[in-house]
Amino acid sequence: MTMTERNRLWVIGSVAAMAVILLLAWFVGIQPQLGSLQAIQVQQASIDAQNAREQAVLDQLRADADDADRLEDEWKAAAASVPDGTGVPDFIDQLYALETSTGVVIERITVSDAAPFVAAAPAVPVDAATDASGDATATATDAAAAAATSGTLNAANFATLQIGVEVSGEYAGILEFVHGLQSGARLMLVNEVELSAAAVDPNAAAAPAYDEFGAPVAVPPAPPVASHQARIGGYSFSLVNADAAPPTQSDLGADQVAAQ
Repeated sequence: MTMTERNRLWVIGSVAAMAVILLLAWFVGIQPQLGSLQAIQVQQASIDAQNAREQAVLDQLRADADDADRLEDEWKAAAASVPDGTGVPDFIDQLYALETSTGVVIERITVSDAAPFVAAAPAVPVDAATDASGDATATATDAAAAAATSGTLNAANFATLQIGVEVSGEYAGILEFVHGLQSGARLMLVNEVELSAAAVDPNAAAAPAYDEFGAPVAVPPAPPVASHQARIGGYSFSLVNADAAPPTQSDLGADQVAAQ
């Protein structure tokens, strides 16, 4: 074997050895490091995302702390609108305050015992029902059946009380009374209003009047004023277990109303 052939073999062997070394370096050193780096990058991205979420929560807590007074006012309003317990006495006080402010006269108040809350059933699609011939027929559903309800409210912690109020007075005052029921401190859903009117006798005797010397003076008859009666029905709501709540008639406020 000549010197040239030996040199060629050395060159080929050197190149082969270098290739083996490079392959070993890749599979033993570089590739694991790249895999580890990629895993670290994924972990870093997850940590950054978690930090961003925690920062958002922290920012919200700081904003809430700066707005604590408003949030407390909102909480108090919500607690008054749907109180713990039936809260019948406070509700009746609200009705009589509304009577005074609107000028109507409350003739009768009825408050039922607390009834367990029943979540609205999902609405039935129009094409879900078919008649005997197989044709699709419309199914009437109440709008409330489609309303979403909170999963935290159930029969064990939420109750409804059926409310009935009979009032008399002028038409505008009755409308204001109904509006006050729907927008008052205690949440009430008004779902029924029956209104009737009866004209006052225009010939009814007016109160006598006198001049500055004490002599009677003629008083023209007052124009007839329409007197109205209204029956208002609806529901109020309470955070209470209806099965454990005392009967409404045993409530002091209800007893006062029943005695009138």
